[in-house]
Amino acid sequence: MAADAARLSVVPLEREGGQAQFIVHELPPVPQGSIMEPVLAWIEENLETQLTVRQMAARCGMSERTFNRRFREQAGTTPLQWLLRARVRRAQYLLENTGHGVERIAQQAGFGSPTAFRERFRRVAGVAPQTYRASFRGER
Repeated sequence: MAADAARLSVVPLEREGGQAQFIVHELPPVPQGSIMEPVLAWIEENLETQLTVRQMAARCGMSERTFNRRFREQAGTTPLQWLLRARVRRAQYLLENTGHGVERIAQQAGFGSPTAFRERFRRVAGVAPQTYRASFRGER
C-alpha cells in the first residue's frame, strides 16, 4: 500500500541523493469495447513470448498496416512501444513482489536478454532494476 501511495505521489519510499523520481508509466488507456481491447489482453497474457506485429494483426484479423494504424488511433502509441511498456510494467511488479533475479525477471517479462531488460528498464524507469527493487521493497 505504501509503494502505491509513493507512486501516486511520485515520490519513492526512500531517496538517494541525485536519484531520479519514480513515475508509473501507465499504458495509454484504450476505450472499452474497442477492437483493440481483446488483443491488448492477449498481449498482456503472453508478454513472456516473442510477439510480432504480424501475430498481433492476425489476432485481430487485420493486415499489419491496418493494425498499426488502428492501434495508434486507439492506443495512442505504436504496438511495439505499448508492448515494451507492458513488459516494463510486468518487470516492475515482479521486482516489487518477488525475490527473483534479474535474469528470471527478464525472461518472465519477455525481454530477449538480461542486458536488453536492464537497458529498457533504465530508459523507462530512470534507474537500474536493482535500485528500483531496493527503493520499493525497502531493502537498503
